[in-house]
Amino acid sequence: MPKIAKSAIVVPSKLDPAARQEFIDALYKVHCEVFDGVSRDSFAKYVVESKAEQTWINVHRNHAGEIVGYFALHIFERELAGKVSAIFRAEAGTMRAYRGGDTNTRFGLELALPYLLRHPGRRVYYLGSLVHPSSYCVFAKLFDVIWPSTRHPPPPAVLAFMDELANSFGLERVTPDNPLTRQVHWITRDSEVERHYWRHCDKPAARFFIEANPGYGKGDGLVTLVRIDPHNLWHLISTFFAERFTRRKEGLMVMLYRLPIGGRLLRPAEVIRRLKATALFGSFDAPSLATLARSAQIVALPAGKIIFRAGDPGDELYVIARGAAYVLAPSEGEGEEHIIDELATGHMFGEIAMLSGERRSASLRTATGTLLIQISRAALFSILDAHPKLSEVLWKNFAARRFDDCVRGLPAWKTLERAARLAVVDAGQHRPLAAGERAEVSAGEMLLVLLGNVQVEQAGTSTVVRAPAFFDTKQAMAVTASGAARIVRIAR
Repeated sequence: MPKIAKSAIVVPSKLDPAARQEFIDALYKVHCEVFDGVSRDSFAKYVVESKAEQTWINVHRNHAGEIVGYFALHIFERELAGKVSAIFRAEAGTMRAYRGGDTNTRFGLELALPYLLRHPGRRVYYLGSLVHPSSYCVFAKLFDVIWPSTRHPPPPAVLAFMDELANSFGLERVTPDNPLTRQVHWITRDSEVERHYWRHCDKPAARFFIEANPGYGKGDGLVTLVRIDPHNLWHLISTFFAERFTRRKEGLMVMLYRLPIGGRLLRPAEVIRRLKATALFGSFDAPSLATLARSAQIVALPAGKIIFRAGDPGDELYVIARGAAYVLAPSEGEGEEHIIDELATGHMFGEIAMLSGERRSASLRTATGTLLIQISRAALFSILDAHPKLSEVLWKNFAARRFDDCVRGLPAWKTLERAARLAVVDAGQHRPLAAGERAEVSAGEMLLVLLGNVQVEQAGTSTVVRAPAFFDTKQAMAVTASGAARIVRIAR
């Protein structure tokens, strides 16, 4: 998988005019892969030719030496309330396939700490006009006190200060009565799946950002202020290193679980603890969890790691204990696989191959550092009868993904948002069919053939189809299973 192979700091003021223009062109090309709505001149003004007293740009390259991302950090020195203050600002963009690391946080620390040491007692702030919930979530994680936030709504004096700063940088209000939403015009090129993920994300910081800045999808920014004081700085440093310690510890524990004594004594208890923390398995009885835990494995993976590829055999189900993963559809030709789903902590995947006996229908790649619980087919099937809820969720997940695969490219369906498409199939009626069994589908229903081979009769014609198949003909149908099959009747 693609990885950032090297990062190097560029100081634009040290480039000659020709080299600077060439540098702007290279960065702007990457920027356009990530954002829309920004001209080259505007990009150059904000990122490379900023009027800040100091500007550094950390440039990320892949193994081929191509630029795949950047992080620009600026320091503006302003006189505020009669004292010199420092205002940190930043812009960043990284191509999707190379995201998930912590390079930018480390770069920010390496530059900010020396500045603070050179200017003890100087008031230092970070001012952002954030255009995406992912950026706000990073700040909410790294700093204890940020304005605005659920825990820290800005007091009147702070709100006035934020308004003054935003005005000083030429950021125009979206509406006259709200000083915190500003016109930035940087529109993140989110896919439909990514928009759905963030709109339904259960992270409190993401929910707050979207409520505070509902126009972020049009390029509106949320003015965000952080005081870089000892309290916030300690929180950032401790969070930064605590995450690394946690991931290293998880990696060591995973290695220990693979040893005979660790596998017998430690791994089952950890699997049970992780599964209990998920909405799906949290209500399971102890014997069922113990059955799953005996054969389950714990897998720790870095960002950008392929979990499995389309076409691989599938005998395991996965539950995300921590992190996130992309579901990728195979590309046509040599293009990059495109994202068809994004899964967060608590979600499961891999059920299609387990339930159908087919090979994997899509690839899975970690979006961040991720911890997975890997459950074998034998362990899962041994408890399905005792837990109808699990069986229902598995089949509904299976149906949702197959239905979306079938309809998202059809003219009548592709204009619908993904959430609306999935709501249609979620209300469908599942029916397993034995070999030779027949089912009637009325003219007011659509048909999804989820599993197996069936003979479909309609309007005097008969067709044998293999799952997955979708019928939206507005005609009554009769379906006869050639072998074990499963269909979903969907109300129109």
